[in-house]
Amino acid sequence: MAYFLDVRTMRGVFMKKLFFILTIFVIAVLARPVAFEFTPNITAESVNLAGSFNGWSTEATPMSDDDGDGRWTVTIDLPDGEYQYKFVVNGNVWIQDPNNPKGAPDGFGGSNSVIVVGDWERFLGEAHRGDGEILFEAIWHEQKVNYICDDSRGKAWIRLRAKKGDIEAAHLVIRPESGEIQSLPMRYLSASHPFEWFELDVPFEKAFDYHFSVSDGDIVRKYPPDNTDFSAIPEEIPLFDVPEWPQGRLFYQIFPERFADGDPSNNPEGSVPWGSKPEIDNFMGGDLAGVIHRLPYLDSLGVGAIYFNPIFHAGSNHKYDTWDYFKIDPAFGDDAVFDRLIEEAESRDIRIVLDGVFNHIGYGSPIFQDVVEKGAESEFADWFFVREYPVRGPENPNYESWWGFGSLPKMNTDRPGVREHLFGAIRYWLKRGSAGWRLDVAPDVPHHFWRDFRDTIRTVDNEAFSIGEIWGDGTPWLGGDQFDVVMNYRFRDAMIEFFAKSNITPTEFLDRLGGVIASHPTVVNEAMMNLIGSHDTPRFLTIAGGESWRLNLAMVWSLIWPGAPCIYYGDEIGMTGGADPDCRKAFPWHEQDTWDTELLSTVRYISSLRERNSCLRHGTFRPLLLDDASKTLII
Repeated sequence: MAYFLDVRTMRGVFMKKLFFILTIFVIAVLARPVAFEFTPNITAESVNLAGSFNGWSTEATPMSDDDGDGRWTVTIDLPDGEYQYKFVVNGNVWIQDPNNPKGAPDGFGGSNSVIVVGDWERFLGEAHRGDGEILFEAIWHEQKVNYICDDSRGKAWIRLRAKKGDIEAAHLVIRPESGEIQSLPMRYLSASHPFEWFELDVPFEKAFDYHFSVSDGDIVRKYPPDNTDFSAIPEEIPLFDVPEWPQGRLFYQIFPERFADGDPSNNPEGSVPWGSKPEIDNFMGGDLAGVIHRLPYLDSLGVGAIYFNPIFHAGSNHKYDTWDYFKIDPAFGDDAVFDRLIEEAESRDIRIVLDGVFNHIGYGSPIFQDVVEKGAESEFADWFFVREYPVRGPENPNYESWWGFGSLPKMNTDRPGVREHLFGAIRYWLKRGSAGWRLDVAPDVPHHFWRDFRDTIRTVDNEAFSIGEIWGDGTPWLGGDQFDVVMNYRFRDAMIEFFAKSNITPTEFLDRLGGVIASHPTVVNEAMMNLIGSHDTPRFLTIAGGESWRLNLAMVWSLIWPGAPCIYYGDEIGMTGGADPDCRKAFPWHEQDTWDTELLSTVRYISSLRERNSCLRHGTFRPLLLDDASKTLII
């Protein structure tokens, strides 16, 4: 008797827990147990199951080897559907299931394993809105960050999945602790065959219970079924705090050595003339003074943020071989020039984002050279993974390095000295005026480092922005505790296939982009760095066979798509180039007759429309016409 009295009198605590337990029970009924088994061929201290069902987390689903026979197992409940997965050994070795022949590209040059749970075929058939039929098994919601998210600004973003083209309407039904029940229509969000998603943002200052109502024709169904609800409790709903300033802002990527030469006096010895053929090891004299001089040009494009490739002291032209994290490369300028850049950029409301290379350091750095000279006696010996002394390299390294390049020794980011040094540099440049960091080769650095990185930057500036270099699915890093966004190479891949190559239909194109949208919370999507090229890829126009109309369409699309579009320097005037280093040509400031002025005018015009119309920065989309036969797409 006392228990039920407590529930009635303390509804705000106990009833929430009761509904939560009931909800978990209902979801379990709709799922089925799936067993995974793996026998590693390397010594394994730990094995985790990572996949599309757990956000590709390397920690959420640990496997066990209870009898010590080397066979690791785990059983999890999954609803019917198709899933991709890999096994993660010792926290960082990703291995495809050797006993599962079905696979799919993983976005990193390898493959994920694919498993089908239940009757997947029933999801693949064509659906018709208004026919009075609903495939209820396709309806899905779970309390994970891509289905419900607290944006830290007083709103919860809630999503529901359904079979693509199956329902006419979805409503979010809210039952607050006090007040009337509300039934609120949800907005169409995106689609990716065979599903589509609906979303609604609602005030979220107090806990509430909720469920969904879906309708088609005369049929109305409740989800979850029966008398159960989900419970939204502020302390338990995933929190994702993305700074507001980058949302919808136009980014511009600058490779400093090739953008503009504003001070020839600091050009490296042996520099070749501006506009020479780019080589792996040649210099042309680009610097920060040149960027300052060209800020009016960037302003005319509507640029709101500059993402710089590394600017710190290093030996190469690309500067990914850092020598000193606390010093501007002398060929780019000095502290005074950096301060002037920050000041003049801020006067135009342009933020500066720096490139953080924290997986490895340059062979020529004083820190690593101390290890080369002193061996195991060096105070920095445990900063690296040296297999034996004396140190050999860089041609034939006997230490771990990035992808075997001896010029880039890998750092042990678990060592206190390394973390203190790197986090010190991170704080230093934020205090000097940087608005955030792009993080190089993010998958090569442990997740726990990135969690501490996020905590570090937010203690300096709560609006500090972070962008991870991820070439595939960024979900493992986008749970609210690591990066704010990633470089959206999945967006680029779809843009290349549709606009540059005409390899996919409009339906397939929107399905690819819709899948990206559905993968992440809206607060992430509105700040996602949507790019069509970078310093690591061939130029879009070159991939498109020199057909400028294709680049023109791609530029327009990227400027109206939800997120933060990023222009790789020179793409707006039609620069060409193959793979690195050809994609790193000097900007032809003195050869304006080579510019595609029509494209430049288009970029400026659409950018101005974007600035004046918030729906082009923060809006959603819905296809109005799709005709695959004529390759027509209207949204």
